[in-house]
Amino acid sequence: MIIFKGVIAGLLIAATLSSPVLAAEEACLQSNRIWGWQAVNDRTLIVTDRNYNRYTVHLSGGCINLSQYTSAPLVFRTRTSLGCVMQGDRIAFNSPGLGPLTCFVNSVEEASKQPAK
Repeated sequence: MIIFKGVIAGLLIAATLSSPVLAAEEACLQSNRIWGWQAVNDRTLIVTDRNYNRYTVHLSGGCINLSQYTSAPLVFRTRTSLGCVMQGDRIAFNSPGLGPLTCFVNSVEEASKQPAK
């Protein structure tokens, strides 16, 4: 029984120590920490969080002329404000002349990890 408890304790410690490494590989943009944004085009946003980390957010559908309305406030509709923005989350903004528009997040990645063009 003592050996069994030792093995379980060892597995839990190993899982705890390895989890930050796994989490560091994925970009985590929290919607409640967004500081600013810049539209590259109607399908790509560069978003900056409160720690000045930059993320590239790839979008699909509905963001007509988003790059022209840089002063429009964006609303990130996510599953939870503490979680990461992820595929399937919605971004809404009010387009002058067109009204409220919504597009969907395809992916989020750290801007510094993109290959140079």
